[in-house]
Amino acid sequence: MILALLVTTLGFATLIFVQEAASPPLAYGAYYAGTLFVLYLGVRLLLPHSDVLLVPIVTLLTGLGLVMIFRLTYNVEGSQELALTQAVWILIGSGAMFLVVLFFRNYDRLFDYKYLLAIAAVFLIASTFTPLGYSVNGARLWVDLGPVNFQPSEFARIALVIFFAGYLAEKRDVMAATSRTFLGIQLPAIKYFGPVALVWAASLGLLVFEKDLGSSLLFFAVPLLMLYAATGRTAYVLLGGVLFSLGSFVAFLLFEHVQLRVQSWLDPWRDPDGTGFQILQSIFNIADGGLLGTGLGAGFAQTIPEVETDFVFSAIASELGLLGATAVLLAFLAFTYRGIKIALLAEDDASKLLAYGLTAMFAIQTLIIVGGVTKTIPLTGITLPFVSYGGSSVVGNFILTGLLLLVSERAGRREAEGLVYRDDPWGAP
Repeated sequence: MILALLVTTLGFATLIFVQEAASPPLAYGAYYAGTLFVLYLGVRLLLPHSDVLLVPIVTLLTGLGLVMIFRLTYNVEGSQELALTQAVWILIGSGAMFLVVLFFRNYDRLFDYKYLLAIAAVFLIASTFTPLGYSVNGARLWVDLGPVNFQPSEFARIALVIFFAGYLAEKRDVMAATSRTFLGIQLPAIKYFGPVALVWAASLGLLVFEKDLGSSLLFFAVPLLMLYAATGRTAYVLLGGVLFSLGSFVAFLLFEHVQLRVQSWLDPWRDPDGTGFQILQSIFNIADGGLLGTGLGAGFAQTIPEVETDFVFSAIASELGLLGATAVLLAFLAFTYRGIKIALLAEDDASKLLAYGLTAMFAIQTLIIVGGVTKTIPLTGITLPFVSYGGSSVVGNFILTGLLLLVSERAGRREAEGLVYRDDPWGAP
């Protein structure tokens, strides 16, 4: 934890010399370090047997994100307050995580309300079609509640993971069994698969009409992986792959903005000053970074539109180089590894699936956005967890981490009670 805070402090200290902004970096650094360190102490006191690395990894990623947002928006007209807003959202996210840790120790009670959570998730996504909803860059993702604007899908997906974990744990045996075939693929009885398919289709359909293809991919892939983890049947993955291919083709035919995204991915030079501008500037910045980077504050990532949200990884690769970008990816990998370990050590099926689903969602989101900004896949416009600017994403990922900590606490406590002379499984003696 101290190492994570030192890295962030070094970043803010560098900005003092590079951007000649003595007061703001010091204020942001002190505020951030105090918030996350208090959160860390609170988690260690309330959940002494939980995974010891999750909060430090989150501290490192959110700190790096805050440094980059301040660096990219400082003295930029109309954007000076983004770093302050992000710092406030980090505080709110830390509070939300602390409340989850404090009041949901018996998190398995959530599985008793799985159907209610599924309905709530669908209504959250549908709320963007009410008069409160509005569009940004062609995607209707946001809800305006006066002083607060947020993306309901960031919280709906956590509720859906809880639903799928509870339902699949309860029905895993009957869903692993087969009663009929479709195109040579064995399927369970429709009465067992029906609730999963209904919630899945409703959430996906709404997201497609919202034109939020990044979240649509998440909402499709995560339940599919959870279904495979619960049943062990590769047929579900194959069928899901076929359905995803068909759905992607239909979306390409129906939506003009999908066609533009694919075209700019295949040939950004076709319109270098228009649809291909973002991805070309991203590639230029990553290439300019080289192995060691241009140095924090010395790159030209400001040339990328919306760099603090969709393309913050490009800015990191530009100014910290291949080594810095790889270190950031390794931090994401470490978080994913700890999440999978939590799932393996959990005592019951629902807890295993919950931890696995949350971790899979985190990992896939990272792969989608990094793949998009490096032109590996078409850009989808979702955020890089903990690093990108965005209040809903930050708060949602803090809640996700809180749930993982709760699952790890129960597993760690059971291990400690069973093996008194053995070190704690999360690394604390």
